[in-house]
Amino acid sequence: MESLGMIRPLDSYEVNEIEPRPLSEREAGWIHDILHVIPDWHDADLSCIRVVAEGMKPEGYSLVLKSPTPQNPSWKSAHDILGQLWIETENRLTVNVQLSQWEGELQELYVLVLDSKARTVRLPAAWKEVSREAVKG
Repeated sequence: MESLGMIRPLDSYEVNEIEPRPLSEREAGWIHDILHVIPDWHDADLSCIRVVAEGMKPEGYSLVLKSPTPQNPSWKSAHDILGQLWIETENRLTVNVQLSQWEGELQELYVLVLDSKARTVRLPAAWKEVSREAVKG
């Protein structure tokens, strides 16, 4: 298994290395919806992406992504947040999913959950969506 030392550090926080696993249906859906609003990323192949680490950050949950090849090798930016997904839930939570890349390779899904008073809350295991909107950057 590849160690986290081989992955570009995201910040000064700890995530737990896991046995690499494919994206869940929900995670792949988040990525697909975000990339759908970014024309240069429409053809990104998600099939080889694996989640290699995950864990809590001070305000959200991080999923570290890795693949054998970049999804968009012609992308010019070294590091940036490609887009975000804003989800409203039936129980009045706002879920913000941010997708970042490093040199054309999808690198991280960062999930932040806010309650109706804009306070950060723990990531629930499941929720029922009432709306969803993907935006660039």
